[in-house]
Amino acid sequence: MTRLVELEPTKFVRFLSDLWTQRNWQTNAQPRGEGRYLVQGQRGDGTKGLMLVLPTVETTVETEHIKGFVAHAKKRGVDTVVVATQGEFADAVRGFATNHDVTLFDRDELGETVADEGLEQTVKQYTDGDVFETAEVEFGLPFDLPEPVEDALASLPIAAVRERLAGLIDGRGDAGGGDGDNGGNSGDGGGGDSSAGSLRDRLPSSVDDLKSGSPPSVRVVVVAVLLLVLALGSVAVLGPMLDGLGGSSGGGSGGDHGVSVSALSSASADSADVVARWNARTTDTLRVGNQTYAPPEGERFVVVGFNATATGDSPGSLSQSALVFESDGVRYGHQPLSNATGFDNGGLFAPGDDAHVWTVFTVPTNATTGTVLVQPTNEDTVAFVHDDAVSTDPNGDD
Repeated sequence: MTRLVELEPTKFVRFLSDLWTQRNWQTNAQPRGEGRYLVQGQRGDGTKGLMLVLPTVETTVETEHIKGFVAHAKKRGVDTVVVATQGEFADAVRGFATNHDVTLFDRDELGETVADEGLEQTVKQYTDGDVFETAEVEFGLPFDLPEPVEDALASLPIAAVRERLAGLIDGRGDAGGGDGDNGGNSGDGGGGDSSAGSLRDRLPSSVDDLKSGSPPSVRVVVVAVLLLVLALGSVAVLGPMLDGLGGSSGGGSGGDHGVSVSALSSASADSADVVARWNARTTDTLRVGNQTYAPPEGERFVVVGFNATATGDSPGSLSQSALVFESDGVRYGHQPLSNATGFDNGGLFAPGDDAHVWTVFTVPTNATTGTVLVQPTNEDTVAFVHDDAVSTDPNGDD
């Protein structure tokens, strides 16, 4: 079983929201008290999704934790109902979920999903580079090689094989990240694969080392490679064969597709100081009045429009400087535009006044997903609600 690494609770929520945005959902995530979060999703065809997230690893999800949520989702006609946790599901919950068409995700199921769909890069933006938990595997029998095989292996250049495997591992870890310091944006990029060094160091350098010192998983892989070389009768085939094991080069591009945007609220809609209905679009140019703006080379604009209102009896605040856009682990502040602003109200919203504002971010052209967040510096809590009717045109015409 491939288990996802433990994530900090709010990062776990954002990771799940990100998974949905990659499947063409528009999502909102809101805290619901008692350490729970609710992720709402909607697709362009009207399909609705609802996910209850209990993000801590200490959680054991019991039936009473989810009965009310499932009943609420069914009453609203939600098409996709999901419960996710980094903890465990009680056996009774799994039976309940099967009977009520509810999908359950713990770290085992999520790990299998990430491995099957090649979503490792999605996870890495929320970690220090690790994706899966590693567990020691114990064999019931000692790792002894039959004498003919051992004699044959002794004649092969294991040290050369070790260097070849080490080179492949090093190559896998060369995908670095930028510093995110571009166009007024700030953030920290990802580094190389830190697991590569430790795996490289554990590769065997001799038959004795292979038998005694290497982790079981490494032994099996290396012996399998060497036995295949023996079967083919020539070590000359080793290089091309290993080259074929080197995976995808990565670096996918957004191309003509827009960035899939989600939003993470700082409070639930019934307790937030400001409720902001939002919509977003991606564009390579932006026209405001008679002025046309272009992003820096290698980047594009994400325009986000808001219809915001204060929920209390006094004005609520949502400042443009408190809004950030997080993509691939990098946070981008709003992109200032000369002689143009979408927050000419100073970020104050009156009770009952559905005021419209907009902001723009610049992100790399290969960005495919991102999340709108409110920094803790904002004076009031904000609940985001996605609404396709909200304008993303600075000129008021969508």
